[in-house]
Amino acid sequence: MLYTYRNILFYLLLLVLLRNGLYAQTTLCSITYKDGKGIDKTRMIGLHEDLLLVADTGKFKIINIEKIARIKFDKGTYMLTGAIAGFVTGFLGGLVYYDAFGAKKKWLLIKDPSIGVSLFLTIPCAILGSIIGLAFQNVDDYDLSKMQSLVKSREIKYIIKDHPYYQ
Repeated sequence: MLYTYRNILFYLLLLVLLRNGLYAQTTLCSITYKDGKGIDKTRMIGLHEDLLLVADTGKFKIINIEKIARIKFDKGTYMLTGAIAGFVTGFLGGLVYYDAFGAKKKWLLIKDPSIGVSLFLTIPCAILGSIIGLAFQNVDDYDLSKMQSLVKSREIKYIIKDHPYYQ
């Protein structure tokens, strides 16, 4: 039979979800079930009552939210944040170093050596800050295992709105 119950349910759910917007999906996430299995690198598209539509490697899946225990978004590392913090720290540290020790010799080509000392310390501090930023992961982890169905569906709606792919 061409139209089975599953196909009809899938097309009706897809129609309801596409009505809300074609590009309403999240960034890549990992969904873990209560039994320990799960789906890696998927996008959540929408939620209708207790059913969640996800796009997994070119195909769509419908998941009952009762099975979901955890949703995790991996956003990379804090490398850029660490580099910016190191840059600012090195620049200000160079200014403080020059003012504290007051080296009056003009060994740089620019007129004011304090800016030269600051720039001299800025690049190593920015590199050190980016290396430290690489050590820390930027992960949003939502534990949904102990929530009831109604609260879990509200939380998943919030998660979908909080992590949009197209803004």
